[in-house]
Amino acid sequence: MPDAVRLAIYVVAGFCSGFLNTIASAGSALILPLLIFLGVPANVANGTNRVQIAIGRVSSIVAFQRAKAIYWRNALILAVPCLLGGCLGASLAAALQSKYIGWAITFAVIAAFIVLVTNPKRLLKDQKVDQPVIKWWHLGLFFLVGVWGGFIVLDASTYALMVLVLAIGYDLRKANAEKAVAIFPMSVASLVIFAGAHEVDWGIGLSLSVGSIIGAWVGAFFAAKEWIKIWIYRILIVILIVEIYELVNKYLLGHITWIERWLHLGWHLEKLLQ
Repeated sequence: MPDAVRLAIYVVAGFCSGFLNTIASAGSALILPLLIFLGVPANVANGTNRVQIAIGRVSSIVAFQRAKAIYWRNALILAVPCLLGGCLGASLAAALQSKYIGWAITFAVIAAFIVLVTNPKRLLKDQKVDQPVIKWWHLGLFFLVGVWGGFIVLDASTYALMVLVLAIGYDLRKANAEKAVAIFPMSVASLVIFAGAHEVDWGIGLSLSVGSIIGAWVGAFFAAKEWIKIWIYRILIVILIVEIYELVNKYLLGHITWIERWLHLGWHLEKLLQ
């Protein structure tokens, strides 16, 4: 594949990931399979993905700040336990076998889906309190969000949104801005840990980040709109349904998933074109 085409793919994929991570979640569900398809080892793909996540979140934070959507006091308070949890989670990821990590991901995503579909009114209703009070147990929940984000970055934003809305009492639209700030230090810390293990391809990561910066900026623009709440909810539901289907097939049933079939087909097509 020509270098120019590969670079264009990275930039476009980074844009899509940055947009999804800002407006809802699961940009990593796009980036990780793509990097593996393009020949990046799985462990390096996991670390490299953190580059565009961290840089994309800087872009979204700037955009949210310009829209005056961030309540900094609460966001920074929540960032502390999230950061500590992220360091622990990244360390756990290196110690566990991939099979057990897969089982953990599967059951966690199913649990998130159940919570979303059983309480949609609370997620979508307007909250009367603009600046909810952070309680000690909220810190514990964000510590767990950080553990998950460091452990497996997939769906960390989903869990952060759920804690902000269902536990703390944020409006879903405002929760997106708080999420961007609260998760950012954890994103940087996990990137540093993976970089220290030499599992980051900086060239690819920075190429992805070019698109991620733009995608996150566009995502923050839409995420600040009042009408976006129902679409955030719909996007989260669709993402989780697809992820549950893929994860159950792979880790519980042992079947080949459609993503793996796509990657296998793409690998053969690339060989034919060489």
